[in-house]
Amino acid sequence: MSSMKSIDILLGNPQKAIRMMALPLILSLLVSQVNVLADRAWCSGLGVDTMAAVAVVMPIYMTISGLGSGLGVGASAVISRMIGAENKDKACSSAVQALIFGAIFGIVLTAILIPLGSNLLSLLGAGEVLDIANSYFQVYAIFTLLIVMNGVIAGILNGQGATGLSTIMMIAMALTNIVMDPILIYGMDLGIRGASIATIISTMVSIILGIYFIMSRRTYLSLNRSHFIYDRMQMRSVMKAGIPQMIEYAIMWSMDAALNFIVIQCAGAEGLTIYSTPDNLINLIVIPAMAIGSALVPVASSALGQNDMERMRASFRYALKVGILAVVVLVMITEIFAEQALFIFTYSGEMEALRPTMTHALRIMCLYASFFAFTPICSGYLQAMGRPNRSVGCALWRNAVLITFFSIFSSIMGLDGIFWALLCGHMVGAVTIFTVSQITQRRLTTPIEPDSRIA
Repeated sequence: MSSMKSIDILLGNPQKAIRMMALPLILSLLVSQVNVLADRAWCSGLGVDTMAAVAVVMPIYMTISGLGSGLGVGASAVISRMIGAENKDKACSSAVQALIFGAIFGIVLTAILIPLGSNLLSLLGAGEVLDIANSYFQVYAIFTLLIVMNGVIAGILNGQGATGLSTIMMIAMALTNIVMDPILIYGMDLGIRGASIATIISTMVSIILGIYFIMSRRTYLSLNRSHFIYDRMQMRSVMKAGIPQMIEYAIMWSMDAALNFIVIQCAGAEGLTIYSTPDNLINLIVIPAMAIGSALVPVASSALGQNDMERMRASFRYALKVGILAVVVLVMITEIFAEQALFIFTYSGEMEALRPTMTHALRIMCLYASFFAFTPICSGYLQAMGRPNRSVGCALWRNAVLITFFSIFSSIMGLDGIFWALLCGHMVGAVTIFTVSQITQRRLTTPIEPDSRIA
């Protein structure tokens, strides 16, 4: 698809724009999750302790990745608003500022994580699997910059409607990881460390592709070396949109670390494996909602840039309807085929004994997916309306409710209580963020000047 055709779709019929942008994003998120699941599937052959170590580290990795993706989403919103307002120069500058900020942030975060990694894992309850978890985590800590920049580059492509190119990045990343995992874990006898090395190699492949797409004039913005200068005003715009989204993504994924800690206290390393494996499958179920929420950001943002409020609202109504319906259908399928879905993670003798308990957990946990689906769609809408701080507030509230429910339910019902706590917590979260998005929409009734919509 040509760059101008991508822009025509972005600025055209909102339903068509969301469909056209969401489909490659679904594929992108699917291969991204396959990437994560591949690590778990290959590592499951190393035993329960290794799987528990992966479960401890994965929220940290996803938090780092989420920080980059959050900045990418914020940059996407600013870029698409500038494109909608027909200001290509500012859109180019916004993309460059996102890259500059992402690089600085990634370097600083690397300097923090390398010396503090072991202490962080201990704080998260690694306990008896600390050495294994640390071996897995240190590779990610050293290459934090790459993990962050991968999300930023994908966001820049998405902001100009080039979701197909960002999807190619993710597919290349997933395929490289799937091929490298068995070679490094078993062929080179690197064990769990091999899994993290494979992920970093695949991330490098993705970044190289993304940089090529941005610099090769295959996109609407066509960045070149002359654009790479610091612009204080556009940096401010990117930070205002990106930092709240980074915080929200960090809250979302770091929440998994907090919940993992409660699970470990309740049921030990084995309990964490029982909980975390089905939870990874839930991430597959909610992919349509995540993709549609991401597609909604540039579509609704460009409508705001055009001062077309009805188009902005229509995009949200359509996104919510299609996103929730898709997740509900996947929930029904998962309920029927829960045991079969878990087979790839329970093929070894030690893991096979846990399959019935995991199946029971999955059938309860997948019920919360339909309610969680409201979060990425409503969050994307708040971001598009220039109100990312409200989405952050909803995330903080939802996670406070989840932690409270986890603590209460687990003390009464044990591990089963944790599964039901997820359902109840996300029900509260869905009602909250939907209500906030509707109130924000009703108050956003007067078109305003393009520059003031950036914050």
